[in-house]
Amino acid sequence: MTCTIFYTTAMPNDRAQVSGTAPRKPMRWAVEYLIKTPDGRTLVESTKTIQRATFEELRAIMDHIIGAIGDEAGNIASFVSWRATARGGRSKRRARR
Repeated sequence: MTCTIFYTTAMPNDRAQVSGTAPRKPMRWAVEYLIKTPDGRTLVESTKTIQRATFEELRAIMDHIIGAIGDEAGNIASFVSWRATARGGRSKRRARR
């Protein structure tokens, strides 16, 4: 099972794109994010692992992380995007015939 969530400020209706199946239990998420400022500076961070979180909790966690980074940069980001991926879980074994 793999679930990937992609969010960017350029998307309409402030909605994230989700591919795969959302995990039912809290999972560890590998996160990459990109922040651009009007003066052309770009901050890219990848492979940040967030402690176990549910699908619903992830958005609040990422809003907090992006907000903290924005405070350091002076809240002047012109573009923000992030991608989170959770992998793992158990698959049901199928009986052989």
